[in-house]
Amino acid sequence: MNQHVDGDSPSAEYLTDVAYPAHFHRETMPSWIGGALAALGRRAPDLAAPFTWLELGCGAGLGALVAAACHPQGRFIGIDLSEREVERAAGMARAARLDNVRFVCQDIRDVAKGPEPAAIPHCDFIVSHGVYSWVAEPVREAMADLVRTRLRPGGVAYLGYTSQPGAVSFSAAQKLMRLAAPLQPGDSVAKVGAGVALLRRLAQSGAGYFTAHPAVLEHLEQMDRMDAAYLAHEYLNAHWQAFHVSDIMDQMAGAGCDFAGSASLLENIDAVSLPSGAQAELAQLQRQGVGIALLETARDIARNQSLRRDLYQKQNAAPAHHYRLEADQHRAVLLAQRVMRMPGAPAASELPDELKIDTGIGPVTVAAQAVRPLLQALSQAPRSYAELAALPAFAGNSGLINPLLQILAWIGWLHVVPAAAPTEAAARGAALARLEAVLNEAGLPLQVVGTAGTALWPAVGGSGGGA
Repeated sequence: MNQHVDGDSPSAEYLTDVAYPAHFHRETMPSWIGGALAALGRRAPDLAAPFTWLELGCGAGLGALVAAACHPQGRFIGIDLSEREVERAAGMARAARLDNVRFVCQDIRDVAKGPEPAAIPHCDFIVSHGVYSWVAEPVREAMADLVRTRLRPGGVAYLGYTSQPGAVSFSAAQKLMRLAAPLQPGDSVAKVGAGVALLRRLAQSGAGYFTAHPAVLEHLEQMDRMDAAYLAHEYLNAHWQAFHVSDIMDQMAGAGCDFAGSASLLENIDAVSLPSGAQAELAQLQRQGVGIALLETARDIARNQSLRRDLYQKQNAAPAHHYRLEADQHRAVLLAQRVMRMPGAPAASELPDELKIDTGIGPVTVAAQAVRPLLQALSQAPRSYAELAALPAFAGNSGLINPLLQILAWIGWLHVVPAAAPTEAAARGAALARLEAVLNEAGLPLQVVGTAGTALWPAVGGSGGGA
């Protein structure tokens, strides 16, 4: 993301002297969002029909490029203020001959306040990761205004941002690095390195901040393994703010959207994302019928949430909650879904008796006896949810399939296969081959998985990172 915030110059308050490292976020992909909504009991946009996807703060444009190659019937637009990043992304699109994606170098505020241009049509998806917490209020308002005016009813807004309470403890460290940056000569990489060194010296001196907030010290140690350019963009910009989810809900409600759930699939399952005691408290709150803002705030406190990946769905004026599926509709949608095994997933025979999954609340154990039949059934080809539910291992307990598939998708072993038009396969295959050649030439470690409508990307450290 490269988006300035205030002032007349594009670089007034957002650093532009070092390029933002190329990143890919699977959670912004139409196929991932569609699968998440189906799991949540929501009616998702139809990916077999023409659709439009817009990214605010696209950076190097990898998400738009991958999605465009995977979905020839879709239109994809990436907006970013950095001319360098937009030119790079557009160059890769030309080299891959992807004519269904384009990149626009423009300030988000200018996009929102201008006349309704053909360049920004009505969209089925508007996604933004790593922008909201790093820009000033006028830019955030412009983002919400684009959701209000350009997102179709039933369309989905994805918003990734730094959140309370987990990230707030690092705000003092970020402020220190920002204030110390002008004292260090060189570019922003040198400046952030000096800021990290200063924090480390303070920690070694016994500063009480690190004693009171051990998570800050842990994060400081993790920063040694992170890309320096990433750290510069993360911590040296003028604006850095962790938000309460309830405040984001209010702003998105003003844009005509209601909260659907998290694109981090594990966070939609209390049994594996909350401490056991907190699960009981949440269940009690749900029995009391409290609102979603209170429930999500309680979940954030239980997890000490530092980064949220929210999904919001645009509503029609009436009837209310039009895109929520009734129980029988939800079941039918789930049973019709097809699921595939992802590259790199272990064979069923390789699994230990218990799987230890690292989560925000610590390791969570999943019995391998529930996972082995799924991996075995998917070892040769994708299967439908209905076929998986009919496996002998799930006889009388088919309700386990939905949360289990979400857990395995979250750890990267399985993925929902998006619906596709019958004529799409040939065009997609050619586009994917061209894009893979371009990515290889650029030295980008991205493995596109066209059948799943996504890609595999090496993990990037950082609990609050803007990307």
